[in-house]
Amino acid sequence: MSRRRHTAGGRTPAPHRLTGTETVVIIVIVLTSVALAWGGMDLGTVLQLLAGAGLIAVGAVVTLRFGRRVPLPLPMV
Repeated sequence: MSRRRHTAGGRTPAPHRLTGTETVVIIVIVLTSVALAWGGMDLGTVLQLLAGAGLIAVGAVVTLRFGRRVPLPLPMV
C-alpha cells in the first residue's frame, strides 16, 4: 500500500528546472570530456575527470543548500 503525503493547501512544490548557467556548465563539462577523449586521452582518465566534476558539483550544492542555515558569527569590534 502506498501512502500519499499531503502538503498544507494541497499543492505540491514544482520540480527544480535547470537555469541557463547550470545548463551551460553541464554542456561545457561534457564537451571538454569529449574533446579530451577524442584528442587521445585514456577513457579511464576522462571518466575519472567526469567523476571528480560530479563530486565537486554535489559538494557545492550541499554547501549552498545547507550552509545558509547556519548563522555566521559577527566579528568582535
